[in-house]
Amino acid sequence: MVASFTARQELQARRLIAQGLAQSAARPELESPKSVIEHLLALQGQTYKAGIRAIAQRINNGSDFAENPEQTVAEVLKSVENHEIVRAWPMRGTLHFLAATEARWLMRLCSPRVENAAAKRRAGLGIDPESLVSATSSLEEYLLNLPVGEVLPRAQAYELFAEAGLNPKEGRGPHLLRAVGGFGDIVQSVPAGRYETFVHVDRLRVEQRYVAENDALAELATRYLNGHGPVLVEDLSWWAYLTKRDCKKALETARNSQKMKIGETEYFVPAWQLDVTEAELTDALDRSYELPAFDEYLLGYADKSFTMPDEIRHEVLTKNGISWDFTVQAGEVVGRTH
Repeated sequence: MVASFTARQELQARRLIAQGLAQSAARPELESPKSVIEHLLALQGQTYKAGIRAIAQRINNGSDFAENPEQTVAEVLKSVENHEIVRAWPMRGTLHFLAATEARWLMRLCSPRVENAAAKRRAGLGIDPESLVSATSSLEEYLLNLPVGEVLPRAQAYELFAEAGLNPKEGRGPHLLRAVGGFGDIVQSVPAGRYETFVHVDRLRVEQRYVAENDALAELATRYLNGHGPVLVEDLSWWAYLTKRDCKKALETARNSQKMKIGETEYFVPAWQLDVTEAELTDALDRSYELPAFDEYLLGYADKSFTMPDEIRHEVLTKNGISWDFTVQAGEVVGRTH
């Protein structure tokens, strides 16, 4: 622990630096939307515009966004259009932005527990196994026959479900799209106006990266550490929705894994964090940040209290999953951005 900081302050500063919100010569440079998303592995995208802005605010430590926010956001949108970045459901069945090349292996690693829970709801939704297979096959076949660059809007996906014998109303359509996405083959591309669009990963302009099943946990932890550390086993378990046993193994076998004691707690950190300077920690805490709803600085960890006092939580992030833009000063969430 650095003596001139409290444990809480040091944890906040190191996480701000890891996330690309503050600078350090020790951390890899994040000079483009693609490098940001590859560094964090996945970034919360529950609302499309907020997720795009969260990426933009991490390019070159936020300096590009501060100077020209519209141009920086446009750069991120161009990366989505070019299939460098996609939106999918890799973590907790919740929408995130991630590198297009990483979609299949990451969703297949993290989706089984989500799928097991979702499967238990299907009888109540009126989705039987036969209609699930029929609707899924219809959607995948249609998407595989689309030329590269073309997409399927949500309304037309629902039409395919109906033609396959599954009524998409009463929550069945959204449930099925999320479930099929979790299987690892379908992601979201550029919206058509206000409406989401879908594409098969084999019709993206990039090829899927292969990560062997035996290496997937270590790869997950390596990348999570880079973009979020210092972290605990509980943090990765929350983020990836994997068991604590798997996450402990993942963090211990990560390529860059080191231990660091901050206060009375021992954290996993990426090796480069050992070279972060006291001046860089000070700079991270001296800055103010206006972050978008659902930003990873909050949603990337199991315990949000490291930065957000309980008495203001209701202003920023409710227990039923609603979030608003928020302001961070000296590492602390001080309330909703007005």
